[in-house]
Amino acid sequence: MLRELKKVVEESGKDAQEFQQTANFILANQFASAYKHGQRKHYLLIESYQEYFERLFDALGMTLYINENERLAGVLPIQKEAFVRLKTDETLFLLVLRQIYEEKIENFEVDNGFVATNTHTILDRFVQLVKREIPNETRFKDILALFSRHGIIIRGKSYEEDSKNLMINITPVVRLIVTEAYLRQLESFNGADPDEDDMAELTTETENTGTQE
Repeated sequence: MLRELKKVVEESGKDAQEFQQTANFILANQFASAYKHGQRKHYLLIESYQEYFERLFDALGMTLYINENERLAGVLPIQKEAFVRLKTDETLFLLVLRQIYEEKIENFEVDNGFVATNTHTILDRFVQLVKREIPNETRFKDILALFSRHGIIIRGKSYEEDSKNLMINITPVVRLIVTEAYLRQLESFNGADPDEDDMAELTTETENTGTQE
């Protein structure tokens, strides 16, 4: 890959460090959006030099994903064995986010592939759909931080009238890691803990969460 890096650097006239920084960013965060502050340069570099990044990530056992309409680029694992199992509450919140996302899309409440919601709405939907008590504030913040790191959501400011209610943008990434099968799991979920077989079906396709049960 060093030979290919040297070649793409010579052809592009860019510094090798730019390609290395972008590869490292994707490996650490999984996705980059042209609409998210600090990520645009990484998206644009991947978009311009797709062939190089495809070969690079393929060598690492990942496939490059690019959606030029939504201006989103990232990687997904090639092998099922690379999938990472999330904790039950994390999985259920992902399902809730996907359902909210689809409802907003159907109502044309979308901006560059992003849909706006807030933490109160997410928590209310969680209780409504999965029949569970909401997690404590610290745990919920940890879940939001995990989703933010992997580009699933973008956390915004709190509302002036309610400092505990945060503005949240759900990104198109949620569609990549929460499939239609997961949505059916949510619709049939009765509030009980899934058994081991169910958990296997709820495993998300994120590569670098590092949050195994």
